[in-house]
Amino acid sequence: MSEQEGNLISRFVFGPNIVVLNGAAWKKHRQIANPAFQRAMPVRLFAELSHTMFKVMDREVESGPVEIHDVLVRWTLQVLGLSMFGFDFDALENEGSTWVKRYNNINRSLFDMKYIFFPFLDRYCLSMLPKRRAVHDELTQFLQFLESIIDQKRAALEKGTKDASVPDSERDLLELMLESEQTTRGKLTNEELLSDLCVFFMAGHESTANALSFAIYYLAVHPDVQEKARQEAIDHFGDGNEDIFPTAEETKNMPYLNAVIKETLRIAPPATSILVRHLTEEMDIGGTVYPRQTRVVFDIHEMHHNPKYWSDPDVFKPDRFLPGGEAEQLAAKGDSMAWNPFSNGARQCIGANFSLAEQRIMLPLLCKFTNAFRKYA
Repeated sequence: MSEQEGNLISRFVFGPNIVVLNGAAWKKHRQIANPAFQRAMPVRLFAELSHTMFKVMDREVESGPVEIHDVLVRWTLQVLGLSMFGFDFDALENEGSTWVKRYNNINRSLFDMKYIFFPFLDRYCLSMLPKRRAVHDELTQFLQFLESIIDQKRAALEKGTKDASVPDSERDLLELMLESEQTTRGKLTNEELLSDLCVFFMAGHESTANALSFAIYYLAVHPDVQEKARQEAIDHFGDGNEDIFPTAEETKNMPYLNAVIKETLRIAPPATSILVRHLTEEMDIGGTVYPRQTRVVFDIHEMHHNPKYWSDPDVFKPDRFLPGGEAEQLAAKGDSMAWNPFSNGARQCIGANFSLAEQRIMLPLLCKFTNAFRKYA
């Protein structure tokens, strides 16, 4: 048994999944997950839940300031539950619901430093730590709940009970992954599917909430940028109060708001580095030869703040990402990886486009509202 095996975080995210595995096993997961992520782009859901969130914010602000990050964490939890496996946490309207409290308790406990530095406490001392044991019990219930959903989805697929009225883009990721198994050579066990869902869920939950929180912060402290972003949103969707449901293509054709999103991801990347990897062979990097099995980590934050690539790297400048801007000039010189919030290559974050779509839908809809950032930021 490894030093970390059996602790809370390893039970949740270090199983046989697409992040942890290598070689043929990893390739099997990627071949099944890639088509599912390419088909799943539930922009209608993103917009519907954005409008729900705005109504909740309008209601909650009547009794005091709204902590925008907390609301966004609730929003992304509800988005991911529905889009990943078709379960409604109801986190926006009912943050005190059983499953919301259960997941939040698990999430808060995952990175408790004393259990990360002393993992033996999780493995051998739970009988003396009733609160920690209770969190393990909650995680067991959560994992069993996800397993039951996998069983239900498999059974529905075998019976051919798919709802034909729902477009592929709005169907949940688990359904699409199960369908992908039918067109690839590999098949995932329930344990593997469960582990993939857990790692997708954890990777996509607070990271997207953090990215949107930073974007709103930078818009709030740069009113000139906020005004340009708001005007672009109004130009595309009008300034009325009716609920708008943008398409994915419409949001891609908003250069300034996309520049705001990209600059936010540059200056405040949700993931500051990638997971540690080991070289599989000796490698020359920048004139230095590193032996096989050297531990390697890519520092995203340092790259995004490196003055070798970015002028005034600590200053928020969305114009860098407009046509002809600094990012385009870097790409022309072969330095396109100077902006790399989702990593790159074969192991690039599989949910990158999914997260970007969430941000491209929610942010312009929020920008449409007059004084939105004065009220909520």
